[in-house]
Amino acid sequence: MEDGAILSLASFPLADTVGLLHHATSLPQVNACIMSSVSSVDQTIIDVLSQKSAHFMELTAVTPVPVRNLYKTPETLGKDRLAAIVGAYSLFPGRDILVMDTGTALTIDFIDKEGNYRGGNISPGLNMRFRALHDYTQKLFLQHKTDDYQLLGDTTASAIVSGVQNGIIFEMNYYINHFVKEFPALVTILTGGDVNFFVNKFEMSIFAESNLVIIGLENILKFNLDEQSS
Repeated sequence: MEDGAILSLASFPLADTVGLLHHATSLPQVNACIMSSVSSVDQTIIDVLSQKSAHFMELTAVTPVPVRNLYKTPETLGKDRLAAIVGAYSLFPGRDILVMDTGTALTIDFIDKEGNYRGGNISPGLNMRFRALHDYTQKLFLQHKTDDYQLLGDTTASAIVSGVQNGIIFEMNYYINHFVKEFPALVTILTGGDVNFFVNKFEMSIFAESNLVIIGLENILKFNLDEQSS
């Protein structure tokens, strides 16, 4: 990123360490770099990124961030959730914000207008719900997300699709409606891998930002560079 703009974005399968290493090696020299991972990272990749940047840092549970983290077990908080919260508050400072990340898991996180991260909830994401119905039963077929669904299914296949998709949509809308009662000026931001599927399925207006975690990581990096230079 440069001045808030994403210049290049690449993605690799989780097991493709070779591809990631090759990409990291091909990167140009940069002024600063931040690395964040929810799983273990090959030390060679860390070494390459360190060599490619004048300032390298890894996001951990003790990394200073520009919000107040009230989570009672910060060492267990997913780094992607923390980065998303920072990204949200950088986009809407001084606002009460609900962040909904629709990835492998559905995470709901809240930060108030004073910059206090109050915590959040985790439940199975869309594909995980489909997979659970298939894996933990003997007769239910594995179904996939689709925009062609209804309130009530009239076959077992459509009942699974309608049940899973309506269930998660009702869940998300309930959270929004509940928080709006206490925080009328609430901003809701949607992010994650299924953002395009969900973006038009809410009762209230929301903001969609698929790169929210990246925006948060950049702000965490800038915050720490500013702290070092002050």
